[in-house]
Amino acid sequence: MASEVSGGTRGFDFEGMRFGVKAWRASASSAREGGALSAPIVLVHGFAQQASTWDDAVRLLAGAGAECFGFELAGHGVGACSASGDPAERPDFFDLCFQARALLAFCRVVARDAGVAPVLVGYSMGGRVALQAACLAADDLRDGGDLDRTALRSSAAFAPRGRDRRLDAVAGDLWDGDQFGRISLRSSAAFAPCDRTDRLDVTGVGQRDTAATSAGDAVRMPAAVPFSALVLESAGLGPADDAAREALRERNFAWAARVRDEGVSAFMDWWAGLPLFESQRNLDDDQRERLRAGRLANDAESLALSFERAGAHAIPSQGESIRALCELSRRGVPVSYLAGRLDAKYCKVLADLRADSHDVVSCRAVPCAGHNIHLEQPEVFASILKEVVESCTPEPAAP
Repeated sequence: MASEVSGGTRGFDFEGMRFGVKAWRASASSAREGGALSAPIVLVHGFAQQASTWDDAVRLLAGAGAECFGFELAGHGVGACSASGDPAERPDFFDLCFQARALLAFCRVVARDAGVAPVLVGYSMGGRVALQAACLAADDLRDGGDLDRTALRSSAAFAPRGRDRRLDAVAGDLWDGDQFGRISLRSSAAFAPCDRTDRLDVTGVGQRDTAATSAGDAVRMPAAVPFSALVLESAGLGPADDAAREALRERNFAWAARVRDEGVSAFMDWWAGLPLFESQRNLDDDQRERLRAGRLANDAESLALSFERAGAHAIPSQGESIRALCELSRRGVPVSYLAGRLDAKYCKVLADLRADSHDVVSCRAVPCAGHNIHLEQPEVFASILKEVVESCTPEPAAP
């Protein structure tokens, strides 16, 4: 019997930018039948996609009891870039580092609500943002940060079912009026005006909060690393040297000019024909149609700014990225890298990472999959994530 999985979209505010967030959770009966995965999962989509790209894989994960959140990048999905929605007004919102900091802030909010830090998953461009977040976290560790990834649930974080969508003036929680729509904000700085109740504002959420709750329990905020594991799917690891970085920059700016000149439809016809996506021609008609519709639902300027400000040229160097991933893994944050065996380009990235990390990073080549593993092989992808989540599940506290 198929699991009943519900999902809904909300907004997440960070320093003036609204990011879209889609949340999925199985019905209580389906979750009981499928068991329970305690750590939530935060998933970051690729270029020209939306959170819905994860739907097929997430149905399997949520059916196993996992709470999943699709974080939508700047200019993608329901995310807006300014009050008017014009991306050109705030191009800095598209910066790779800005989006990485927003992602870290969102992981902190999820960790605070769930009582355990989420597993962070990034695909392609989303993998670049997740990688940048990992590099920032690794820098914090080197600067003396710690790995406080445990949060204690507080009775103040829960409210009766059936509450209307609003910000609770006592606990600072956003309630969507259904079983999957709760993310807690316990900092008074996070309160939003009444006309913004569809958003989460995270001003100051990165600060450690050790204030006692009404139940008398201390809420311990994640410090340097607000995720319990990192999974990169078909993601670049940065240029090898300055010459490679400049070549990537020139390519990405040329692509930005092309999408501005040709428009989204013509550009996506060309984009879908790249050798990188050859294996996607084997998808069924419905999958290909959904994939194309998702690509066409984008704005040309937003796509251009994504190329210019968050392209592969903006990632830290390959050496720096690999050092950061190894640092996290050695400090107790497991790191996995996935590539489809039909994706020659990223299988090469995987092989280099395996060699350079001396197997500190778990590297898996997935059979019968190309660049987009979660779309082409959702069952295999979900199975891998289940393993990762289970490995991060904390032992029950001693009585």
